[in-house]
Amino acid sequence: MDYDDFLLAYNRDDPVAIEFIAMADNKPPKTRDEYTKLRAKFAIKRASELMSRLSDNILNKSAAVHDLVASLPNRTKAEQMQRISELIEENKKAEEGLQEAYVQAEMRRNKLRTVLDEVTCKSLGILEES
Repeated sequence: MDYDDFLLAYNRDDPVAIEFIAMADNKPPKTRDEYTKLRAKFAIKRASELMSRLSDNILNKSAAVHDLVASLPNRTKAEQMQRISELIEENKKAEEGLQEAYVQAEMRRNKLRTVLDEVTCKSLGILEES
């Protein structure tokens, strides 16, 4: 928002403009230069607040994950991490098996399509060009 837009918003009692002026000790900027400086200060304040909220959020989620891992039954954290590693390995093996099955299924599908093409052409009396 440039200075002219700000002045219009201020005259309409726009909440963002009001908040902007409140940050400046309820003294609206009188020049474009004052507005530019105040806007930079406002942006820094908002970025700081955002970073603070995000870091708090990250720390809270990290603590929640730690608590969940610690509350798993009958295992220490080291045992739980070992079990997680084992499960990851099992998932990788299962994925490899699924990939092999997919490749085999594709090959069978392609063979069936070829046979169906040939049978259909023969039954309709269509000669294929070789």
